[in-house]
Amino acid sequence: MNSKVILAINVALSIIAIFLVFKIYRLIMEPIEFDKLRDSRFEDVKTSLINIREAQLAYREEIGGFCPDLDVLVAFVDTGSLTIIERKDTSFMAYNKVYQKDMMKDSVIVRILGTETVKKNRFGADFDVNSILYIPHSNNEKFELGAGILERNGVKVPVFEAKAGDKSILYGVEERFVPYIDENHSLIVGSLTEPTIGGNWQ
Repeated sequence: MNSKVILAINVALSIIAIFLVFKIYRLIMEPIEFDKLRDSRFEDVKTSLINIREAQLAYREEIGGFCPDLDVLVAFVDTGSLTIIERKDTSFMAYNKVYQKDMMKDSVIVRILGTETVKKNRFGADFDVNSILYIPHSNNEKFELGAGILERNGVKVPVFEAKAGDKSILYGVEERFVPYIDENHSLIVGSLTEPTIGGNWQ
């Protein structure tokens, strides 16, 4: 076997070795890179879902019940107002007919101080309302939103649910990380079947 053939074999073996090392490296690093990317994007989406929850609580406080329409909720945050109320506990002496004497009576004084925009009151004047409309990192996909009423022990409880699917959250990298993406998983805050306003990541 002449030196040229040996050299060609050595070069070929070196290329194969480099290729195998690269493949092994990718097999090790790909899930680590995916976890890092997913965690970063999940944090952004969680922040938006928490803001949706805050918007829903403001909506319920001012309007009553939760909002089932995301565009209406965003408009409420952008242009709606909250009534600013001051509550003060107090007590005073009052005549009690049963005991026939003056007794201390507890009371609450409620005073309306005015109104303030929802955006400024709950999020700050510079808050971008689109952050609760579109799923971060997605292809301009909106969060899914629903609201309703549950009955528990004869009590009607308003509920809402907002969610974003992993496929939307991981837009742009889904082809690269196909084996790692769970298309049936979503980040969710609230629930339409349980009286909770918590997130499914907690």
